[in-house]
Amino acid sequence: MSLSPQAQRGQVFLEQGRFPEAEKYFRQSLAEEPNDPAALYFLSVCQARQDRQKEALDSINRALALEPEAGNFHAFRSLLLCGLRRPGEALKSAEEALRLEPDSDYAWSAHASVFLSLKQWGKAETSARKALDLNPDNASAANQLAHSLRLQNRLQESSDQTAYMLGQNPEDPATRITAGWTDLQRGDNKAAEAHFLEALRLDAGNDAAKDGLKEAFRARSPLYRAYLNYCFFLQRFTDGKQWLIIIGLIFAVNFADAVLPKPLALLVVVLYFLFVLWAHVARAVGNLQLSFDKSACHALSTPEKIEAWVVGGGVVAGLPLFLAGLALAMPLLFIPGLTLIAMSFPFAYTFTNKARAGRILFGLTGVYVVAIGSLNAAVAAGLIPESPVLTAATMGAWLAVIAVTWLASVPSLNRRS
Repeated sequence: MSLSPQAQRGQVFLEQGRFPEAEKYFRQSLAEEPNDPAALYFLSVCQARQDRQKEALDSINRALALEPEAGNFHAFRSLLLCGLRRPGEALKSAEEALRLEPDSDYAWSAHASVFLSLKQWGKAETSARKALDLNPDNASAANQLAHSLRLQNRLQESSDQTAYMLGQNPEDPATRITAGWTDLQRGDNKAAEAHFLEALRLDAGNDAAKDGLKEAFRARSPLYRAYLNYCFFLQRFTDGKQWLIIIGLIFAVNFADAVLPKPLALLVVVLYFLFVLWAHVARAVGNLQLSFDKSACHALSTPEKIEAWVVGGGVVAGLPLFLAGLALAMPLLFIPGLTLIAMSFPFAYTFTNKARAGRILFGLTGVYVVAIGSLNAAVAAGLIPESPVLTAATMGAWLAVIAVTWLASVPSLNRRS
């Protein structure tokens, strides 16, 4: 691949991780020769490393238009499409890369990335192993292998793989992160925290390491650990199978409600309600606990702190109010308590949600629930009269909360990264 002097200098900066400087030289090269596919490819890499995936995709598409037979271009395009959550297109690009270069460990690694994004852990493992057969030093493929093994709950194999990788290169942040998640799934919080902290020492701005460290901090709580174990259980399955499990659980609760004695059936329904509530607010309640930890609280971002106090605080205050109001038959207690609990569902997907459409939708839903709850509290206090309009609006609020529990599973409406 012949490069101009400017592109060669850009490549030096790229290898040093100085992406803005590298981009400048690649652009200079392209100003002189706009149809240089190699310079466009390296420009795309620079843009991707600066979290400008859409620009990077445009650049690699231009490179492919000039040189459609370059397998590594297709492989990199596949990785970009994975990051943009377009796995169908990503798979086509990875397969084209393999068609052009079947002995490319880079192409097989891209293939593994696609299957990881599709939650097809066995296929991801196969592709990662093929990449490592071709190049045992492919660090990305080694991490993909350890990751796919962990997601299949083959924790000892995953641990052995990460131990080998750390023996080869203990200074790799990605390997530290993989090892941290394996230890976290095994229940070894201290080891997980140590790995995530080491990853941050090696790369202070690594968001994946920060997220892992916060999960390890939250998992200090037995309640949050139970929720995390539930998440680890679900992640073994594809999205379709996860939905089947959730729907099956709903049918099981309805069946129990129909056949069990009323007190026992009521207990099952209440426990299911608490389970659903916890599945949606566990993260926020975990963050609320972290906010009282003098060391761990510094790991929380501002949106996470807001979520902790609004959602976590709402649940912690609302649940006892609701239960006390029911026990004492006092609407002025259980209506505010129920409002605080209900608003926690939409607000749990508002403050830390990276999907703009989801932030708006869930945020407006939360405001609507609070407004309707406040009006019902005013009716209970005798401040305003009850009306059919408010009754209909209250039913609408309940339907909105139920809808949130389903819409939160839509990737375009709920994205954490």
